[in-house]
Amino acid sequence: LAAKRRAALSRRPRAEATGKGGAAAARNLPRNGRAPPNVRLLRGRPRGRGEETRRFCPARASSASPAEGEGAVRGGPSIFAIALPTACCLLLCNMCRICMSTAVLQASAEFGWSDTMSGLIQSAFLWGYMATQLLGGILADAFGGKVVMAFSVAWFSVATALTPAAAALGQAPLLLMRALVGIGEGVALPSMNNLIGKNVRTDRRATALGMSFGGFHSGNIVGLLLSPFLISNYGWRSLFYLFGILGVPVLLLWQGVVPDAQTLAAQRGEAAAGASGAKGGPAAAAIPIPKLLASPSVWAIFVANFVNHWGYFIYLSWLPTYFNRQFSLDIAKSSIFSLLPWLVMAICSSLSGILADFLITRGMRVKTVRKVLQCSSFLGTAATLLIISHPVGNRLEIAVPLFMIALGVKALGQAGFVANMSDIAAQSAGKLFGLSNTIGSFAGILSVTISGYILEKTGSFTTVFQMTAAMYVAAALVWFLLCNDKSIPSE
Repeated sequence: LAAKRRAALSRRPRAEATGKGGAAAARNLPRNGRAPPNVRLLRGRPRGRGEETRRFCPARASSASPAEGEGAVRGGPSIFAIALPTACCLLLCNMCRICMSTAVLQASAEFGWSDTMSGLIQSAFLWGYMATQLLGGILADAFGGKVVMAFSVAWFSVATALTPAAAALGQAPLLLMRALVGIGEGVALPSMNNLIGKNVRTDRRATALGMSFGGFHSGNIVGLLLSPFLISNYGWRSLFYLFGILGVPVLLLWQGVVPDAQTLAAQRGEAAAGASGAKGGPAAAAIPIPKLLASPSVWAIFVANFVNHWGYFIYLSWLPTYFNRQFSLDIAKSSIFSLLPWLVMAICSSLSGILADFLITRGMRVKTVRKVLQCSSFLGTAATLLIISHPVGNRLEIAVPLFMIALGVKALGQAGFVANMSDIAAQSAGKLFGLSNTIGSFAGILSVTISGYILEKTGSFTTVFQMTAAMYVAAALVWFLLCNDKSIPSE
């Protein structure tokens, strides 16, 4: 009997501690040699004569890894099915926005518009654009970003195609039509933020935003490249007809590629269930606007967006004028030099997202990534503007590369304050983006108007650039102190 017992003990498997609970499993292995339910059996190479070594380790936990972060779900909808069609929509969005800046030169000569009226017609876009930012976010959160983006493309494409007819009817109908274009485009970016905030996990979110904004900034480039050719060969009306008609294939692409709300919800649910059974519950409730406004991190986003738009619309509106007056370049050359910074910005928009997500996957805290990139964006752009406003930067071969650096560094902000909206309010990302962009649009109206007044009084861009640089530094300080990545509770 003693011999049989020794033989049975020698054949009993041994347990190995290979993780949490492994030591306990080794000590408490049942006498029948079977592994407990939370232990996985691994067969190794036979050792000794007629023996086989067996190892046990606890089964893997079903929850997502810590590196993924809160709300970051492996799997789920593909960012390419969301970000690439979004980039196409935003590209057309900016083409329809910027075409008036080149068409107004020929149209003003035809209709006898003054410089004041030409400026008023161009600013009419921003009236409508500012009016629908918050509404677009609320609608996107309620009905889904896909539906609202489709509505946006259809609306601003039709309004763009009708612009020449409105101009023929008079100044008031034209002002109204340009405001209608702005109303349609005002819901596009909140829709984008809703789609990405709800359907893209944290460690891929900045990449998706970068791809989308890459298309957005490319619209400036494509529009400015096509406009002179079309105007010289077919007249200024051809811009609006062509860009409006392009809405048809873009809308078909959008409807065919982007999953509908039910599919996206199912994919999110399956990914959440696969990553963590406990996290696969119902979606979080929307955050009320008063709750958003009570958060310091939201006000950090507001300040960042105000200053971001202040500088953006100065570059968009005055860069060709700067090259024309500062270096006595003709309109064609001024346009070419103005394109180069936007080209760099389009490229850096995508790279900034990739960089941010790389840092997050390497273990850097989300808040730290947002702070570093946004502060680098503000401070780097401020430094280049100060150099440009100094006599050392008053040379074309220096000013052009500096503006390219300025807009390239500025693109880092899309992986900063823009991505941070989804960090703190993913379920209300569209609403928060709408609120923030309403403030940003107002900043754009102010910056273009105030810059024009300063330019008229001083004849120089030095004060404009120095004031903007000071605003960047102040915004960087506010962002560093108030930025956070903690989700805002809905109750």
